[in-house]
Amino acid sequence: MSDDLTGSSVGRRGFFGGIAGVAAAGGAVLSGMPAEAALRSGAVPISDQYEYPGVTGKIPVNKPRAYEVMEEMKVDGLIALDPINVFYLTNTITIGTKFRSEYPAFATFPRDPQQPSFLIAGASQALEMANGDREVPELIVISGAENWQDYINASPEKMAVEPITNGAPSKEDVAKMTRSGAPTDGVDRFMWRGNGFAIKNDGPFTEREQRWATAQMVSAARSAPTPAWGLAKALKESGLTKGTLAVDDMRIAYLLEEIGMTGVKCVPGYKIFQKIRMVKSEEEIALQRVGGHNNAVAAMNAIYSIEKGMTFAEIDRRFRTEASALGSDTESFIAGVSLALFPDGVVVPGKPFLVDAVSHYNQYHGDFGRTVVLGEPSKETLAREKAHKLGRDAVFDIVKPGVKFSELRRVAKETQVKAGLPEQVVIVSPHSVGLQHDDNPSRMDVPFGGPYDHVLEENMVLTIDLANVEIGWGAGHHEDLFRVTKTGLEYMAPPGDPLVIV
Repeated sequence: MSDDLTGSSVGRRGFFGGIAGVAAAGGAVLSGMPAEAALRSGAVPISDQYEYPGVTGKIPVNKPRAYEVMEEMKVDGLIALDPINVFYLTNTITIGTKFRSEYPAFATFPRDPQQPSFLIAGASQALEMANGDREVPELIVISGAENWQDYINASPEKMAVEPITNGAPSKEDVAKMTRSGAPTDGVDRFMWRGNGFAIKNDGPFTEREQRWATAQMVSAARSAPTPAWGLAKALKESGLTKGTLAVDDMRIAYLLEEIGMTGVKCVPGYKIFQKIRMVKSEEEIALQRVGGHNNAVAAMNAIYSIEKGMTFAEIDRRFRTEASALGSDTESFIAGVSLALFPDGVVVPGKPFLVDAVSHYNQYHGDFGRTVVLGEPSKETLAREKAHKLGRDAVFDIVKPGVKFSELRRVAKETQVKAGLPEQVVIVSPHSVGLQHDDNPSRMDVPFGGPYDHVLEENMVLTIDLANVEIGWGAGHHEDLFRVTKTGLEYMAPPGDPLVIV
C-alpha cells in the first residue's frame, strides 16, 4: 500500500475511517495541530476560543493590502452590504444575514488608518459581540424609527430629516452613564425601550452578563433609527462625509441619496473587494488551513463510503455529515460527470467519475477534487489518469510568485495532451479561493466580467481545476488547495494522486 494517505492505492475506509475515526487522525494531518485540539468523538469541542494553530480571532481583513488597493483605485473608503464582505471587515455573521434580511448589516472601512471602522446591525448583535471570543469593530445598532408614521409618502425634504430613534435614551440618561457604558445611580437598569433586553435592577451578574449590560447601554446611546441613518452616523464618525466610497451593492448609494447625504460619491466596488481579498492576511491563511483540511478529509471519507448502486443524494448526504462533524459547512458537492451527475443514475463499478467538494470553516473555503473508480479501473482509465497526474505534477512544479494564470493553463494542458489525453477533454482552470469558491476579480475597465490574466503573489490561496470530461466515457478531476509561498507552494490539505480506487 502507498504511504500517501490520499493516493489511489489506499484501501477502503483507509483515509481516516469516516466520522468515528477522524478523531484519531485529525491532528496529524493539519500541520502543527495538537492532538487535544483535534476532533473528539467526531465533533469539534465547544469553546469560545479558537483551538487551531494561528487562528487568533482577529478581524480577517488584510489591512495593508486594503490600503494599497484603495490608494490605487483612488477611493476614500469601503462600504459593504454583501454578507461575506461584511464578515471580512467585521468578523461577524449577523442575525440578519442568517435570516436573509433585505439589509442584514453594513460595514464601513476608511482608507485613513486613524479613523474607526463600524458594523451597522440590529440591536441584539451587541450582546453577541460582547462575548469577547474575537476581535470586532465598533457597533452602531439599528433600533427602528419611533415616528415612522410621519414618513408615509414623505417628500425628499422630509426624508432628509432624521427620524426619532425608537426608545433612545435621553441626553440626561446618557450623561449618567460611566465611560464604559455601565449605568450609575439614577439610571434604570432596565434597557431603554426598543434597544435590547431587560436588565435586572439589582443583579447579581456574571462577568459575561455584565458585558452584555454594558454593551446594550453603549449601543443604545449610539443607535440609529434606520439602516440609512446608521450608515450616515458611521460615515460621520469616521470622517467620510465627503469623497469617493467603493460600495459592493449600489443600493447603498440609493439609501444615502434618499436621506440627502450627497457629499459622498459611491462607485461600484464589488471587484475592488475581490481584488483586496485575493491576497490573504495571516488570520485568513490560518482559517483556510482548517477549511482546506476539513474539506479534504470530509470528501475522502465520503468517497470511501461509496458502494455499488449508490445515488448522488446518498453520497452528498455523507459528505455533508462528514463536513459537519469537522465543524465545516457544505457549500457544494458534485459526484459524477460534472453537474450532470451519474450517467446511469447510480454508481457503476469500473466507470470513472469525478468528485468536486467545497465546504467552508468560519466562511473560509476548501476546494478538493478527485477521480473515483469503484472496483478495477480499465486500462484506458489508468492511462488517462497517468497523463492527468503528469499534468498535475508539471503545473505544481512551476507555482511561485510572478507566474501568470495563463502559464499555469498552458503547462498543465500541454503536458496532459503530450502524455496522451485527448485535447478536447482537457479542462484547466486556476482560481483563487477564500470567502468565495471563485474569488477572482474580473476586469474593472469593462461593464461585464472580462477575465484578468492574474499574476501569482505570495499568500494567494488557490486551486487549479484539472478535469477531463467526456460524455459517453466518464470524468476525472484533481484539485488541491494551496498557498503561494515565496518560492513555491504550501499544500493546505493532504496532497494525493488524482485517481482514487474504492
